[in-house]
Amino acid sequence: MSLNLIIYAIFVLLIALTIHFLENKYPLENIKRISTIKFDFIVITTSTLLVFFIMDHLLNEKIVSFIHSFVGLGGNINSWPPWMRLVLALVVGDFGYYLVHRMMHLPFFWNTHRFHHSIVKIYWFSGLRTSFLNSLIIRIPYLVGFQIFEVGYKELLIASILLIIVNFWIHANLKLRVDNFLSYFIITPRFHRLHHVNDEQVAGNNFGNIFSIWDHLFGTAIIDESWDKSKKGEMLEWREVYRQIIGF
Repeated sequence: MSLNLIIYAIFVLLIALTIHFLENKYPLENIKRISTIKFDFIVITTSTLLVFFIMDHLLNEKIVSFIHSFVGLGGNINSWPPWMRLVLALVVGDFGYYLVHRMMHLPFFWNTHRFHHSIVKIYWFSGLRTSFLNSLIIRIPYLVGFQIFEVGYKELLIASILLIIVNFWIHANLKLRVDNFLSYFIITPRFHRLHHVNDEQVAGNNFGNIFSIWDHLFGTAIIDESWDKSKKGEMLEWREVYRQIIGF
């Protein structure tokens, strides 16, 4: 493992610990993470290892080159500043994420996403609880965005770390005074928390990942703190977990 990877891993860990501390100090809901963290650790580790194994085999040089041949802009794009290409790739990828996320809420694709919505106690680490298929599918839009703008390895690593931190952030059990204001621009803990509420009145809203502009543009944004402590998720028996962790 290179020194850069170690530094990035330490950075992510520090962010996670910071959010964990802030959850303790400013919780949006009074939940006991200890009662679910063991389950989350087991299933998240299993799903993550499956995804990394498949991604390592699927995203070889030939497949990545094939994708790039279809979507890469080419030309003088490499003369653009790396930060600009990274930002544009994230914007395109995030729009794709919004569309794919909405797709996963359709009946035909729901089983790929259902495991993520089984979370009853939402906190920063629980957001990684997704099925294997869900984890694969939601990476595709960002992969396409990175290939369109020919994002380099260093920027790709930065984007990967950013997306992990975003996941921690939007699932954080964190009460912020500026949450409602920020949710007009980016996805916030309260904004995404409403997406997990079981009630049909608000189901099917707040699909974004980084930017909330897509929800506001397409009429799927709801900003309403009265739903903060509404029921979320479903308790699963272990016999259900084995199937849902795959996404069938």
